[in-house]
Amino acid sequence: MLSMGFSRFWAGTVVFFVSAIFHELLVSVPLKMLRLWAFMGMLGQQPYALLVHHYCPQGGKTGNIAVWLTLIVGQPLALYMYFHDYYVQQQLKH
Repeated sequence: MLSMGFSRFWAGTVVFFVSAIFHELLVSVPLKMLRLWAFMGMLGQQPYALLVHHYCPQGGKTGNIAVWLTLIVGQPLALYMYFHDYYVQQQLKH
C-alpha cells in the first residue's frame, strides 16, 4: 500500500480494518452471533498505538509494557464478552 502512495497511517488503518473483519468472522461464525467485540478490539489498537507513540515516542520499556498489557488484558476481555453473550443467549433458549 505504501508503494501505491498511501501514508503509513492510512496503510496501517486499512490493514487493521481488514484484520478486524477477519478476526470478527473467526469468532462470530462458529458462535453464530455477531457482536463486534473482536472487530472493535482490533480497530481500537490503531488509536492505542498512536497514544502509546505520543506518550512513549522512544518506545523502550514503557512502550513494551503498554503493548503487553493490551495482549494480556485486552484479548481475554474480548473473549469473556463473547462468553458472556453466548451464555446469556443459551440461557434464553431454555
